[in-house]
Parts: sequence; structure tokens; C-alpha cells
Amino acid sequence: MPSQWRQYGRNGLRLDHEPWLEHMLRRPPYGRPAPGFRRRHDRLVGRWAGATGPGRVTVVVDDRDRDAPMRTFEALPVLPHGLPRPVPETANRSLTLAETEMPRNLDKEFRGNGLPEELYSKPVRHGAIAHMRNACGPTPRDVRIRTPRWTPEAAAGIGAEAAARTGSTGVRILGDPASPSRTPASGGPADAPRLAPEAAARALFGTLTTAAATSGAGKGRTVHRTSSKELVKVLGHRCPERLRLR
Repeated sequence: MPSQWRQYGRNGLRLDHEPWLEHMLRRPPYGRPAPGFRRRHDRLVGRWAGATGPGRVTVVVDDRDRDAPMRTFEALPVLPHGLPRPVPETANRSLTLAETEMPRNLDKEFRGNGLPEELYSKPVRHGAIAHMRNACGPTPRDVRIRTPRWTPEAAAGIGAEAAARTGSTGVRILGDPASPSRTPASGGPADAPRLAPEAAARALFGTLTTAAATSGAGKGRTVHRTSSKELVKVLGHRCPERLRLR
């Protein structure tokens, strides 16, 4: 559940963690703010089974470690052992609570002030968040996202329903199909978020480098964002030059 909230937050969700959990787990028909959340995985399996036939689809259920899905994929057999290489620990790691809250609150400010979406998307999503996640790792002092005590049981119920629907498709299942329905331990109440100075610096650096690459060193402004005085200067230089060429 924290992972899903992070993903939705990166794509513009502005709800706090606990209100989002309330909507997803306690407020049927669960159509907002994330339609399809409760049926995403088993619907994906159903689409593949419908397109290729269930005998051609294999579902891997394995949460032992990050390398387990790759090793299982090799053993099907599809690839020689050891061909997929594990990525560095920081690559695609989970964001801490503060690292999630920073861009989410920044998105609120952007939308609240009516700024254009493209101004936020590339510099923040593909710049700040990506650079912060991949260039530095959390420390023991950084607070991770925790779920309230009532959440695990409700989430396990969703997992059990998804596992049952996946099993009914007739696809091949490797691993323990009951694992999504087990109730994990609750994290309890979360501490106050703390954003490490290094992570903040990495996020700002990622924003600046992405903005510079996108703008082409100053070519990114549109006409409606340029002052009249600057436009007159540009026209003053260009018009005589055009006339001379003609």
C-alpha cells in the first residue's frame, strides 16, 4: 500500500497517505481517486490469458527477495543462468516518507497557482525524483512510510480476492498463491518526516539539470511567457535583418 501511494503521488495524487487508504479500503465503490487499483493485477493476467490462452501464461508469485523473479524467469527455461544482472541498491528504491511528501506538496503548490503541467512534469518527476532516488540512499534516521494498524487486514483481503481470480483463469502459477492474502505486520504510527540535506540537494540538482536540458539553455519559453519589452527587442533585431536579406 505505501508503494502504491508513492506511485500515485509521483503522478499527481495530492491526498495524504491515510485519507488515500480510507478511500481505497473503506469507501466503496472504490472508484476514486485511483480507479482500477483493486483489480489491476488479476485483470492484467486475464487480458494476457484471453489473448494467448491460459496455457501460455505463467504468473510468478515470489516476494522472497529482489532477485527471485529474475532467477525464476531464467529457470522456465528462457535464459541462461545469471544473464539478468541485479541493479544497484539505489536504483528504483523506495522513497522515504519525506522524499514522497516533498514532491507531493510541491505539486499542490504548482496546481494551486495555476502553473502549466509541463513545467512540473519533466523537471520534478523525471528530474528531482529520479535523481534523488538513484543518486543517494536512505539512512537509518530517515522515516519510511508506515501504514495504520487497521490497514494490513483490509489489504490482505484484496490480495486474497486477486489470488482467487488469478487462479480461476487457469494460468500456470509459480510460487505461493496464498502469499498475497497473508496479513503483514503493521508499521504502527509514523514518525515526523525528515528530508536529509543530501536528498534535498540531489532533488534540486536533478530539477536544474533536467530543466536546462529541456529548455536548451534558454529556448524553452513560449511567447505568452515572454514580456512585451523582450518581444519588442527581438523584433527590433530581426525585422531590419529580414529586410536587409530581402
